Amino acid sequence: MLIQAALELAVAAGLGAARALGIMLVLPVFTRPQISGWIRGCLAAAIGLPCVAPISGGLNALDPDTRLIMVTLLALKEVFVGLLVGVLLSIPLWSIQAVGEIIDTQRGVTGEVAPADPATRSQASATGLFLGITAITIFVASGGLQTMIRCLYGSYRIWPVYRILPTLTAQAAMELIRLLDYIMRTTFLISGPVVAFLLLVDVSIMMLGRFAPQFKLNDFSPTIKNVGFGAMMVTYAVYLVEYMKSEILQSNSVLDWFEKLLK
Repeated sequence: MLIQAALELAVAAGLGAARALGIMLVLPVFTRPQISGWIRGCLAAAIGLPCVAPISGGLNALDPDTRLIMVTLLALKEVFVGLLVGVLLSIPLWSIQAVGEIIDTQRGVTGEVAPADPATRSQASATGLFLGITAITIFVASGGLQTMIRCLYGSYRIWPVYRILPTLTAQAAMELIRLLDYIMRTTFLISGPVVAFLLLVDVSIMMLGRFAPQFKLNDFSPTIKNVGFGAMMVTYAVYLVEYMKSEILQSNSVLDWFEKLLK
C-alpha cells in the first residue's frame, strides 16, 4: 500500500507538472540557453505542486485495466494544453521581436552579418534580438511570471485534467485565424511610426539625389537612416515599454482567447 501510494503521488505530480512544462517549452522567458532542462523541470514540478492533491483524488476513479493508457494520454494532453497557453502568453513577445525584424528590413541591414538568436540558434536581426530580450526583461520585471501562474491555474477551470477532448466547433478555426491576425496587426501598428520615418528618409534622399546628383546615395542613405533610427528609438522606446507592460500583464485576455479556442 505504501508503494502504491508513492506511485500515485508520483503520477499526480507528473500530471500536475506537465501543463507547466508545456508552457515553459514555448514561452521565450524559459527558452533561453541559460535555463537548462533541469531548471525547467524543477520549476514545472514546483508550480504543479498545488494541483497534486486534486489530481491524486481523481486517479482512483480511472479504470484499473486501462489506467496506464489513460495516464499516458492525459500526460500528452496536459503538455499540449500547456503549449497552447504558452503560445497565447508568447504572442506579445513575438510581436515585439517581429517589430525589430521589420524595422531592420526597412533600414537595409538584414543582408549584413546578423547575430544569432541564442534561443533558436538561428540568424536574427539585431533590433529584433534586442527588442525580444527587452520584452523578456520587462515581462519578468513587471510581474509576467505571476501572470503566467494565474493563466496556468485558470486554464484548469476551462479544460480540466481528466477531460481528454474539449468541445470543438468550427468557430475555433476562426479564432485561430484571429490570433494570427492579432500578431500581424500588432506588429505593423507598433513598427508603423519607425517604418514611416525611414520611408520619409528614403523619399528625402531620393529628392536630394534628384537636385544634387554629386552625392553618392548608396553610401549616404544607410548612414542617414541609421542615425535617424537611433535618434528616434530613444524617444520611441518609452512608448514601447508602456505597450509591453500593458500587453504582457493581460492575463484575463489570455484566458479569454483560450476559452474561445476551445468553445
